[in-house]
Parts: sequence; structure tokens; C-alpha cells
Amino acid sequence: MPLPAFDPWSPHASVLREKVFEHLFLGDLTRALLKAGRRCEVLRAEYDGAGYDLVLEADGILRHVQLKAMRASGKRAHVDINVELASKPSGCVVWMLIDPETFTTTRYRWFGGSPGEPLPPLGDRAVRHTKADSQGVKAERPGLRQLTRSRFSSVETMDALLDLLFGDERTRDLHRLRAHLAGQLSSPPTSPAWARLLRLGQFDALPEGLVEDEMGEFTHLVDGYALAGLTDPYAIQTALAAPRPNLDVPDLLASDLWAAMFIEHRRLRFAGTDLSAEHQLWFDEAYQRLRALLPTG
Repeated sequence: MPLPAFDPWSPHASVLREKVFEHLFLGDLTRALLKAGRRCEVLRAEYDGAGYDLVLEADGILRHVQLKAMRASGKRAHVDINVELASKPSGCVVWMLIDPETFTTTRYRWFGGSPGEPLPPLGDRAVRHTKADSQGVKAERPGLRQLTRSRFSSVETMDALLDLLFGDERTRDLHRLRAHLAGQLSSPPTSPAWARLLRLGQFDALPEGLVEDEMGEFTHLVDGYALAGLTDPYAIQTALAAPRPNLDVPDLLASDLWAAMFIEHRRLRFAGTDLSAEHQLWFDEAYQRLRALLPTG
């Protein structure tokens, strides 16, 4: 007697289906990161009670992710979200839309804030038990909220989803820069108040401009060699001997500029050269470009 046909979309297959879609999501995500030369750490919740399924860390950014999935043609108007997700750093919800024939993701729906920001408010739409009590009342489930489809943003590709999860290139660079500055807190203290605040990642403290004596103070708030990825003496010597960077390159990142200023200042110091008017003009331009890339408002 032949076995009955297995329906992967039946309620009895829900647990298996959830695990398959989780593996599908992680495979797509880690493959996209690997192609971009980026790494990701993945942790799973021990049980489904803390509001999230996965913890993802990439580029120094931590995300607690609640995964949801349905058929791409499905009409479901809402999902139920555990309120505990709002207490997690950068909590978010990813709703996968699945092609029922190929079991591939056609697109995503997204609910969450920017990297480092908490989950947006879930609202007060209560979730009720599916079965009524002896009086016919369906009691509320206080730990859950209904999140309607209209609260989600549509995301067409995994690359676009990665930007929402971990930020675009400039956002990731700012996180990297803040982490680097925090790592420099053990260095000898600096005297200007703005310098101490910058080491805490408070870019609002940036002065509008720097005089000559302050330029060295500013450039050496970072380890420019480390920011530029110079890990051995030969690479450092090569960088010090290279021509001064061209500031007209449109896609320079904040860490690129700060590292370039550090290396240029070191080059002049090692050569015993005073800061000429030409050098001062270059540093002023580099500083203003860097200041424009940092969130100062």
C-alpha cells in the first residue's frame, strides 16, 4: 500500500517547515556576506520564548531576528510577535515569502530600525487564543502583539535586506570607527574636551575647524595604521612613502580619511617637516570632508 502523499504546507509540517526556511534564510544570508568578503556569526535561541529565532552578528552589529514565512501568494494579513523582542538590541522581524513550487524566497518583508536602534513600537493590537473558554471568551495572550502587513517594508533582494540588517557601507564604517575609538580609550588622556568626547564616539563634539596645534591632536585620536589595515612594518613604510592621498575620490569613507590624515601627519613628523601652507590646506580640506561624513547633528 503506497504511503500517503506528504503535504509540506499542512499544519502537521509546520515545525519542519520552520526549520527548513530558517536554513534557507541562513544559507542565502551567509552566501551573500561571503561573496562580499564579510563574515557573520549565528546563534540560535534555546527555545521559542524570548521573542527571537536567531542572533546574527556581522560588521560589529548585533541583530536579534524573529523569522516568519508564508507562501508568496498567501493572503495572511498579520503575524504575531512576542513583546520580548522589543527588549533586545536591534530586534527586528524578517517575513519570508516563499515560492511553493521551488521553495526559494521570492522577496522579504521587513520590520525593524536601523543598526543599533531598538525595535519600533509594536502597537497594541492584542492576540487572542484560538479556542474559547467555557463562557465562549477567547482570552488575550498578553505577551504577543499582532503586527499587520502594512507595518512591513517590502524588500526585493538579500543584498537589500543586508543593508537593513547591518547598514550600508557608510553606516558600517561609522560603527567600525566608533568601535576603534572606544578601543583607544586606554591611550593617554587628551586635554581638549572635544578630544575626550570623540574617543567616546560623540561626533557632535567635532569643532567646526582646527588650528595647527589641534590638527595633530585630532589625527592621533585614532591608530591610522590599524584603520588602514596596515599590519606589518613593510606595509607601514610603503604607506609613509606613498604620495599624499587624493581627496577628490568621491567614495572615500570616514575611516579612510581619518587614517590618511594620521599617516600624512606621521610622515611629516618623521621627516621633521613643519606644516606648510600647502600641507595645512590639505589637512583642512580632509578635515572638512571627514566632518561632513560624521553624524554631527
